[in-house]
Amino acid sequence: MGTWPIVARGALLDTLVEGLTRTPPRSQLLRGPSGVGKTTLAAAVSAALAARGRTIVPVVALAELREVPLGALAPLLASSSVAEHADIAVRLSELVAIVGRHADSYLLVVDDAPLLDPASAAALYQLVRVFAVPTLLTARDEHALTGAAARLLHEDLVTVTELEGLSLDETRTVLRRHLGADPRPESLQRLFGATSGNPLFLRELTLAAERSDRVRPGPYGIEIDPVRLPAHVLETVAGRLADLRPEQRRLAELIALAQPWPPAATRPDEQGIVSDLLDAGVLALAEPADAGYLHLAHPVYVEALLAGLSADERAERRRTAATRLLALDEEPLRFTALCLLSDGGGVLSPADLVWAAEYAHLAGDHGRAVQAAERALDLAPDAHAALIRASALSALGGDPAATDAAFAQAAELAVDAEARARVEVRWGQHTALRAHDPARAVERASAVLPALGDAAGLLTPDLAKWRLMAGDATALDTPLAPQTDADPAAALNAAIGMAMMATMAGRVDDARQAVAAGRPLADRFAAVQPFAGGLLDLSEFLAHVAEGRIAEAREFAEQRRRQPFADSAGVWSYALALVHLHAGRLHDALPLALLAIEQLRWRDFTGLVGPAIALGATVHAQLGEVEPARALLDALQPAHRDDVKVVLQAAEAEAWLAVVADDPGRATGMLVPAVARGVELGHLLLAALTASVAVRIGPAAEVRGLLAAAASASGSPLITGVAQLAAAAADRDASAVVDLAPDLERAGLVATVQATLERAAEWAGDDRMLERRARVRAAELGLTIVPVRTARSARSETGLTEREWVIAQAAARRERSREIADRLGVSVRTVDNHLASVYRKLGISGRAELEDELRGRL
Repeated sequence: MGTWPIVARGALLDTLVEGLTRTPPRSQLLRGPSGVGKTTLAAAVSAALAARGRTIVPVVALAELREVPLGALAPLLASSSVAEHADIAVRLSELVAIVGRHADSYLLVVDDAPLLDPASAAALYQLVRVFAVPTLLTARDEHALTGAAARLLHEDLVTVTELEGLSLDETRTVLRRHLGADPRPESLQRLFGATSGNPLFLRELTLAAERSDRVRPGPYGIEIDPVRLPAHVLETVAGRLADLRPEQRRLAELIALAQPWPPAATRPDEQGIVSDLLDAGVLALAEPADAGYLHLAHPVYVEALLAGLSADERAERRRTAATRLLALDEEPLRFTALCLLSDGGGVLSPADLVWAAEYAHLAGDHGRAVQAAERALDLAPDAHAALIRASALSALGGDPAATDAAFAQAAELAVDAEARARVEVRWGQHTALRAHDPARAVERASAVLPALGDAAGLLTPDLAKWRLMAGDATALDTPLAPQTDADPAAALNAAIGMAMMATMAGRVDDARQAVAAGRPLADRFAAVQPFAGGLLDLSEFLAHVAEGRIAEAREFAEQRRRQPFADSAGVWSYALALVHLHAGRLHDALPLALLAIEQLRWRDFTGLVGPAIALGATVHAQLGEVEPARALLDALQPAHRDDVKVVLQAAEAEAWLAVVADDPGRATGMLVPAVARGVELGHLLLAALTASVAVRIGPAAEVRGLLAAAASASGSPLITGVAQLAAAAADRDASAVVDLAPDLERAGLVATVQATLERAAEWAGDDRMLERRARVRAAELGLTIVPVRTARSARSETGLTEREWVIAQAAARRERSREIADRLGVSVRTVDNHLASVYRKLGISGRAELEDELRGRL
């Protein structure tokens, strides 16, 4: 696994370098907690400026030398350039003079600046204040700047940058590079929460897990079991906690176990203790701050506080905290309290365990849900507990046979037809979406439907969806209808199904009405349909798309993607990748599409993993990356191929593969049958998006009739706009194309509009003004998109073979050799040999230049 990887913080690095090299230079101070990466970033800045010819003057301050005059500068004062002088004061004066005379040739780097002895700090002040020597300083949060160093801040001679921990994406990147594959989302969430992205703590926890054999590959990424931080890491924060009085430490321990700690759980006599802990930086206010909730200022403080407690003491603290939270009678606090009681050896009733299991399942904590449900079932048979357990096992994606057995147990325990219908809904969702076998879900649901009586209404909307996923067009013969007089849970499922069918067909008003009908029921009946809110959200997003309001659709998706560990995370990565694809932003679309594949393999309540795989193949194909595109298409399972969403997206991928192979005629044969199938199965919106690709490539006349029929049946502004564009392109009507362009741009079809405008300029004939309008707008849009380049034409400019081209593009996206090798099924050595050939052919020295070199050729 090699050395621990370092993630370059490119934007921050560039900002620091720009400030230090401007005229006049602006000195910089990096401040942050221990281990956050200040010294590493300072080293990267030093390397960047050394490459520009700067002489780096390093100064390392140590607490042990703080009382030694000029102790921090001793190595420099002993250097050959000033060592000829016996008097230390003369040496210092000469050193300052040498550096000061050529200030723009040096970079002074001071690590742990607050620990400088006063004499060294005074010399630093002189170099910055008098000679304007560019200086980069680092400081830990717990160390205050004093004396001459503090004057740099007071006199506004230095810019302060508060260095935060790694972002979630950066943390994922570090772990992927170290482990050779992405971490399982739960493992990533746990490590990110435990470290707040602190690189030092992240490294130590991961290495400790490896030393304990608690790292292993799993079906959804590398699984990293929790471990305790090594003692030497805990010692880095021990000083902040050592001086706590017993009453302060006890309250901090309660908060550490139950955080975020509600203000109402703090007794009146503890208010002063809370103030002291806030002032000491041990506690911090959770967001939103005005709510008054508290948490430990850093996750490592939690482990440092609890490490000294015995098992009995820790259990006692858990029970004490739970008692306080239960007295507040709020659902989130009740759940935390029950978990604390369970972990602390307390006795929970079956009802409490079932309630906790359901709450955990709805909150996405499926492991805790399984645990609580099994404890409840151990006490007494319970149909609801059995269903929660089965549903949570489905979400976790464990042993398929064990999950089916859990659903079978839930079906046996169902006490009436309504309870059985609820089991069949969730079982069918598991079979169709998680096991990728909608035909089997249809078979089982159809067999049990007659026995459900009035409760059948709960199952029929999902059954219609599974039939469509299995390619059964007759599912559209019986339209879904509102069930306002039915059981509210059935009404919710009907609203979800109607919203889905309406958005498929692009019927915006019907979709919005169904979403509005379902929203009030989604929270009330989350136990029956835990993903109701997410499914309604997806329908609302698609309604924005169908209405031609891509800006609103994108903002809607971005807002919901802010919860990276929600079960819906993959849905929104997929949605945004689709938006970027049609806008021509391929370099934005690709990472989102690949992330969506992994997220949806982990959690998929929509049946989108197949479309996401095909979407990733489509982006690779447009980038001319034939092998990765083909590998993804080959990864589609047979059941995926029955889903019309996959049929449409895979057809796009195949069409672009034909285009990059300079065979656009074959592309038409891929797209037209897929669009026809989409229209037949009522997927008019996605069929229109695929048809827009046909318009972009050229054969608009081939899809004109299909789009006209779809627009007539739908009324969707987007479908209508694509139909009108296809008609204009088929008629070579340049004026109509130019008139249609603004609305279709707003609808997000930028790449199609740009390509069609380029052709429209050729259709303008003698109308020079019309020709100019088309060319100018096409050129403007061309600046915003990544053009599709054939593998042959792109490589011809570089002299690279196809394999070298694919590897070069992957390396330019900052993929590691191990990642490229795993994806292509070759050895790391083979990848490195190809890269060496690439560098030689392009006349560059390494990866650092590769991205810029290829960007200029794409």
